[in-house]
Amino acid sequence: MEVVPVLEPYRLPVPDLRGDVGSPYIVYNPFEPCYYLLFLGERDPARPLRELWVAPIEKDLEVDLSSAKRLAVRAGVEDPTLERTPILLPARRDAYLSAVRGTFNAARREYILTLSIGRRAYVLYFDEEWRLRAYREVYSESGDHGLPVAPIGAYGRIKQALTTIPRGQLVKLGYLDNVDSPQEVTLVLDEGYAFQHGLDNDVCDMTLLPRMALFYESDEFGQWKVKVGLGPSTADFGSHREPGVEFNVGFLVAYLQSLLPLHSQYIQVGHPHYTTYPDGRPKLLVACFRDTWSSRPETGREGYRHEIHAVYLDGVDIFNPRTYGVARDTVISPSRGSVSKWYDTSEATRLVLLAIGHSGAIRLHVDEASSLAEALEGCYVTRPYEVTPPAKIVVDCPAPAVRIRSRRGVTVTLIAKYSS
Repeated sequence: MEVVPVLEPYRLPVPDLRGDVGSPYIVYNPFEPCYYLLFLGERDPARPLRELWVAPIEKDLEVDLSSAKRLAVRAGVEDPTLERTPILLPARRDAYLSAVRGTFNAARREYILTLSIGRRAYVLYFDEEWRLRAYREVYSESGDHGLPVAPIGAYGRIKQALTTIPRGQLVKLGYLDNVDSPQEVTLVLDEGYAFQHGLDNDVCDMTLLPRMALFYESDEFGQWKVKVGLGPSTADFGSHREPGVEFNVGFLVAYLQSLLPLHSQYIQVGHPHYTTYPDGRPKLLVACFRDTWSSRPETGREGYRHEIHAVYLDGVDIFNPRTYGVARDTVISPSRGSVSKWYDTSEATRLVLLAIGHSGAIRLHVDEASSLAEALEGCYVTRPYEVTPPAKIVVDCPAPAVRIRSRRGVTVTLIAKYSS
């Protein structure tokens, strides 16, 4: 593994980027061909007003800032103006920008980006010259987290892309329907949650290959750390491809940060983006801080100057839960209800269930299926347990798909253990 600087703002040749650079995301246009780094940048870290940038990035991770374009710029406007390029943004902190996420639509030869301005999230459509073609607001309760775009594709889920949204400890799945149409694109969210973990979850990314995985920064110990929620392979759904079928599955959380060879002078790590671009090697792009532990003289508060680094993941399979040894989720809680999602436990050798929060005996049911597809068909067996919380239940050699059921008022944490 190797840590490589991509953009450090302190001495960049573009003065408007010397205050801060973060939210890295790489997209690829195979027709040019060219890889592009999308990121947020700002001039003055004491007056944080991020702008949206794009620049070519080479296979050695050199960013060509001489060809950089500003896609969203601060200006003397009262409200955001999305009618041309660059997008004009008010020079106010309530018009903050979230993490930028996106993809290239090779069928229509256009870039599809997501970006939040303040609380409003937009899907933006750019041509190959990075000129804004169209946009549509899809969400009005957004934050810093961004809105990943993971297209599903044929057959059966054409024009849809999965996404994810955090709400504090709780994380939702959703999908963008008609994602290639600015006139029809809509955001559909699960009424439940994909996982519940951490004090606060923020800037996120998502991939469907080699398995469904959610990458997050999480507030732990007063520091932003990177973690991953591991879900099933999309192959495990079998013939199930109806919109929203993915809302039946939960994600087990593992500490990706513990695998990354970053030393403590980076202080905090966030804005994760998993990619194999532009050189074909698996890597995690992250934004790091060095200055959040002290106060700036000109502001009297801590600094937030991001810098972008790439962590190469050679030789480390971050998608294999055995790499971590343990993964977990709070599967039943007052916020999530009394019936859990289905969890992929195909690699687990043992499950530990911890039940708390209820006085008196309860019945806890462990449903097990040979596959997620079988579970969705209602083909599973059930093991009942009579326990009095606080209680611990150990399930050895679990089946590949597991669901937990209990009564309201109980909180159950599922801990999956793996042998290396």
